[in-house]
Amino acid sequence: MRKSRHVHEKAPAKETGASDKYIRRKPTAIAWIVPRSVPRILIFGILLCLAVTNTVIPMQHIKAQAATGKHTQQKVTLNFVGDILLASRIQELINAEGPMAPWIGVKDTLQSADFTIGNLECAVGSTGSPMPGKQYTFRAPPETLQGLKDAGVDIVSLANNHTRDFGVDCLLETIGNVKTFGVTPVGAGQDEIAARAPVILEKNGIKVGLLATSMVIPVQEWAAAGDKPGLAVDYSLWNHNIVSRLQGLRTQVDFTVVYLHWGEERATAPEDWVLQMESILREAGADIIVGTHPHVLRGFRFDGKALTAHSLGNFIFTTRPEIPACQIGAVLSITLSKTAIEDVTVLPTKILWGKTVMLEDKEREDVLAMLNNLSQPFNTDISDSGKVLERAFPDVLNHWARLDIAKLARKNIVEGFKDGSFLPDKPVTRAEFVTTLARVISGKPDLDSTDFEGLDPGEFCLCEESHWAFPYVAYLAHLSILPHYDPQWIPDEFCPREEVCTLLWRTATTNTDTGTTGNGNGITGTERPKHHDELEPLEGQNRTAVLWCIEQALLQGYDDGTLRLNNSITRAEAAAIILRLVNLGW
Repeated sequence: MRKSRHVHEKAPAKETGASDKYIRRKPTAIAWIVPRSVPRILIFGILLCLAVTNTVIPMQHIKAQAATGKHTQQKVTLNFVGDILLASRIQELINAEGPMAPWIGVKDTLQSADFTIGNLECAVGSTGSPMPGKQYTFRAPPETLQGLKDAGVDIVSLANNHTRDFGVDCLLETIGNVKTFGVTPVGAGQDEIAARAPVILEKNGIKVGLLATSMVIPVQEWAAAGDKPGLAVDYSLWNHNIVSRLQGLRTQVDFTVVYLHWGEERATAPEDWVLQMESILREAGADIIVGTHPHVLRGFRFDGKALTAHSLGNFIFTTRPEIPACQIGAVLSITLSKTAIEDVTVLPTKILWGKTVMLEDKEREDVLAMLNNLSQPFNTDISDSGKVLERAFPDVLNHWARLDIAKLARKNIVEGFKDGSFLPDKPVTRAEFVTTLARVISGKPDLDSTDFEGLDPGEFCLCEESHWAFPYVAYLAHLSILPHYDPQWIPDEFCPREEVCTLLWRTATTNTDTGTTGNGNGITGTERPKHHDELEPLEGQNRTAVLWCIEQALLQGYDDGTLRLNNSITRAEAAAIILRLVNLGW
């Protein structure tokens, strides 16, 4: 079940009229889209004034019910989707099969998040007439919104190149209809202040500020200006209004989201001006940037702190069969804690005869592989499971363990060297492996003496207190995962794979609250796994530990069937094994 939510918004001001006359002009990428009769230097001056004006902007505030429970971790989940069209053939489908027909295959995914946000790319109403000379104009009847609401969409951006297809009165009708169905609009309003106003999402004390804007409109008159109704519009790199709004919002929330309409249609590579605007927004404090309008998927940029989805493609839309890429989209699922982006997962979708479904098996794998390729220029990897991961170290670009290393680096469990490298194939020392393991168990990147209070200094002598890894070694000794004394245990020597197994087994069978060791979860050590004859010499706890690691798939053999237990474990192998331990619940 979804969490209940309440919407609080300022009462709208009295609506003002506006001329419904338009100037037909072909949109351009960076150029200002303004009437030719208006000097551009004048427009630039006006917008520069707007950028520095300290205006108090009313906000819509959506607050979800907080999670409860003593051990509940405070997080919020967001789902983002791309372009949503309820008119044209989608409307015909709804008329024939009901408002949920386009959504039935994705509703469970959408409803699983605390908040779901999409781009509503059509007018919704009955007033007005199509814009003269515009090739595509879309308007859907209000009842089509029922499916959007029931599917789990909470917020829709109206800042795009179709919501004013049927004039300003129909735009205002669209805003009203969206609200009537319990969905929150953003990016359009009865005046400029309302159109540019952000929405604040809140759950578990975590506040997320959402701004929506369009950089693609047919004519200048579509933009809200002063008391005139319209859209939130920001033109390419010359307009700094979005930057000032973002900086103001940044001080009021934990995370900022910019949801914008940009780029060229059906182009999978972001244009130079899009990349420049992305850089400006990230520098101004945008934590999450989500793009729409290209109608195809584009790559991701994630550095562990800020995320850009350059385009999420079509979600619910009329598609052209001769362009298969326009049938593919995605749900972008993001989990936030109070201070960090904890998880980013992309879930591919496909439109089949107007009905959107979640992709599975090979189709899903193919889309994720394509997205991974598209994300490579941005130092970002997409895993086979859809995880969006930053590439933390340049020397792991094509390494088999690059995704494991990135996941642990984000949590500060593993670190690189001063020159920025990771050296994945370098052997790990005992001190390095113990440090990584201690960080997983404690949940902290740094430890001090308070983490191993009660450890008798007279009995502990695995390493000198001056050693950089002393707190981590002492911590594991305090938990009885390491012995207090072993003259053969030298911290700066390489760590054998057999010893890694023993440490992992003792971690799993030790009560970290009492420091007592269990019996190995019932494993007797008498089993004889296939293809691992080198286990024969092992006895007692070492044998049990290795068998347990094999059973739990923590330790995996080489292609020739050997374990090479006496070999030193590499930094990449250590990262992979530690991540498997984390996935077991640590």
